[in-house]
Amino acid sequence: MKRKTYTITGTVQGVGFRPTLFRLAQETGLGGWVQNRSGSVALTLVGATDAIDAFVARLPETIPTNATISNITLVGETTLTTTTVSPFHIMESGFDAQSSVTIPADLAMCQECRTEVLDRGNRRFQYPFTTCTNCGPRYTVVHGMPYDRERTTLDTFPLCSDCLREYRDPTNRRFHAESTACPACGPKVWFKATSSHLPPSAILPPPCHLPPLSAARATLAAGGILAIRGMGGFHLAVDATNVKAIAELRQRKHRPNKPFAIMARNLDAVRRVCQLSVAEANLLQSPEAPIVILNLKPQIASSNLEPPPSTQATSHLPLPTSHISPDTHTLGVMLPTTPLHLLLHEGANDDSIPPFGFLIMTSGNQSSEPICIQNEEAQTRLSGIADAFLLHDREINLRCDDSLCIEQPSGLQVWRRARGYAPNPILIPQALSYCVLAMGAELKNAIAIGFNSQVTLSPHIGDLSTPEARDSHERVAKELPEFLDQSPESIAVDLHPDMHCTRYGEQIAKSLGIPTVSVQHHHAHGAACLAENGNTSGLALVLDGTGLGLDGNIWGAELLHIEGPQFTRLATFAPTPLPGGDRAVEEPNRQLVARWHVAGIIPEPELLQRCGIQEDQNRVWKQQCSQRINAPLTHAAGRLFDAFAALLGIAPSRTSYEGQAPIRLEAAALKSRSTTTLSFNPIEKDGLLSIDWSPAFTELTKRHADVWQSTDAAKQIHNAVAEAAVAMVRYGIKHTGETTIALSGGVFMNRLLCSLLIPKLKALGLTVLTHSTTPPNDGCIALGQAVIAGWQ
Repeated sequence: MKRKTYTITGTVQGVGFRPTLFRLAQETGLGGWVQNRSGSVALTLVGATDAIDAFVARLPETIPTNATISNITLVGETTLTTTTVSPFHIMESGFDAQSSVTIPADLAMCQECRTEVLDRGNRRFQYPFTTCTNCGPRYTVVHGMPYDRERTTLDTFPLCSDCLREYRDPTNRRFHAESTACPACGPKVWFKATSSHLPPSAILPPPCHLPPLSAARATLAAGGILAIRGMGGFHLAVDATNVKAIAELRQRKHRPNKPFAIMARNLDAVRRVCQLSVAEANLLQSPEAPIVILNLKPQIASSNLEPPPSTQATSHLPLPTSHISPDTHTLGVMLPTTPLHLLLHEGANDDSIPPFGFLIMTSGNQSSEPICIQNEEAQTRLSGIADAFLLHDREINLRCDDSLCIEQPSGLQVWRRARGYAPNPILIPQALSYCVLAMGAELKNAIAIGFNSQVTLSPHIGDLSTPEARDSHERVAKELPEFLDQSPESIAVDLHPDMHCTRYGEQIAKSLGIPTVSVQHHHAHGAACLAENGNTSGLALVLDGTGLGLDGNIWGAELLHIEGPQFTRLATFAPTPLPGGDRAVEEPNRQLVARWHVAGIIPEPELLQRCGIQEDQNRVWKQQCSQRINAPLTHAAGRLFDAFAALLGIAPSRTSYEGQAPIRLEAAALKSRSTTTLSFNPIEKDGLLSIDWSPAFTELTKRHADVWQSTDAAKQIHNAVAEAAVAMVRYGIKHTGETTIALSGGVFMNRLLCSLLIPKLKALGLTVLTHSTTPPNDGCIALGQAVIAGWQ
């Protein structure tokens, strides 16, 4: 007989890990105990040596679906003289002297809880906060580790006798389910209308006497905008089949074109509108339950590039997708993630409104702000948008948005890392020399803390352009190290000195008396992709829209040779002025004039008119370029796509969201099967290969007017960018001999470009690495910053 004690690390708290070990020990007749610690699970097993070893060997295959084991370490072993085995039990939680904490991520409603919520005979029938060990809030409600109820925002809701009995029953799936609740003892939901915004047809004059869920559904049915407090923050919802309601939401939220996500009632509803692969269907129904970018069915996509002139034009479609996602052939879709969202779709027991097939479900925020999480905060910040509020008293301690994923040619890929994925740690191939707090980028910000052989990314924070977003960024920077019980020994920041994330990182470093490490933006991109895939070195092709380079110019089409914390720049796109600086990013026509200037092209008046450029604008912008007046140089691939879209007449005169012009260009190119390409000029100088795009702009400008808006031209542009990338990579292989390449940057969210380029790179004999669990956009920057700083 032996007594063996183990320390188990990984995602082992808040996922039903202890109950699973309890049941396994009972089945195998082993004694001992299991205990949550602040950063691990302690397991002691008593029994025959063979039985204990078999138990431990089986663990990776028998743990709960949402659990992960990083390490199982034997920390003690004793030979026993007795043959008596005391029953296995769960001990009260303890604390590690030196912890390596993993905070569990929030999980979407499981099938068992869904069944209970819809079962009239169940005591949790239509209860909006039904959860178990397999689902519900974790990260968003925790305020300390180990993960136990008393260290969550649910500690104010003592369990009733029925819930307590389930909590203590080893055979029940709510055995030690810390977020469990029921109508008798758990959180409550209520409804509040703001009469100044309710549409005239609404039947809800204040005070509202309908039950909360019925009142909320009546608001949606009447065409109103509903603010819903969910698991990690607020959503804004409207009936997705109501064109007027969608238009009103766009106007109030100042979001004229950017696609909205929808929440579909079920998979059958999704299949009415979208093409759906097995992988996509599984992802929609997974515990992470992200928004998934899906291709529209062909007959729907064909009418989706331009909004119809009237609502009658969409009356024959199951969903007015041209109003929901006007610039693309795709739609962001998710399924109900909580019982509250399910009941909004299915209906309450006391209303007669039919189930909703689709609801717009967009983040509950003003433009560029973080999502609201508190009731009072939402009623203040969303007062000009929402007609009514569906509120509850299960407090949200940490905000967490919906995750966003897509099926790329290389596999499933996360585009926004939040609920279900964050803050699960990312294991890296080489241990860090010290603990690093990485501040991320200015756009699509996420913060990271790296220590030992892992990096923990915060959930998506967003763009740091508003005071509210910056406040959220600062709070996460303070709380993430505290939750993980780690003390930063270095702060990693972007090379750009004027970014909020850089300045605040330097402020933290000064207050702690620790150094800062400045990391070049594209180096961080490439290192993040390499590290995520278990590599420390290789080639990295980084295509995006901006990032300060070592020479003071804007980079963004970079082939780098990365060797841990060091890199060499091998190839790029030739620089072009940006007349007006950041304003040129919002007005792609400015970039087109710059391309004409660099190529020596004098456009005809008819061409200027066709592209929406006035002659005096052309003259001023050209003068800015020639005299370098507020016209910084850019190498960025994103800006190249902007200029091409402007030349084809696809770009708006002023974009309303990031990437709008390239998104339209990709949508147009997908309609073509052209295999021809455009010309470009590779130029080598001082060990750097530059791709000059002047020949392509000259060629397209000379073509007949009808070609400017053709889908073939859009496809030829994509073909040419893929060919240019291959030329850059060939140059890199020649000078380094590397056989591995990482692809990173927001431009690689372009599925068409990926489908064209990746096969060409593989044909060169390269191992091609892409992002999967971190975004290719700036959401991965903090990971790259952490490993670069920590490997120095």
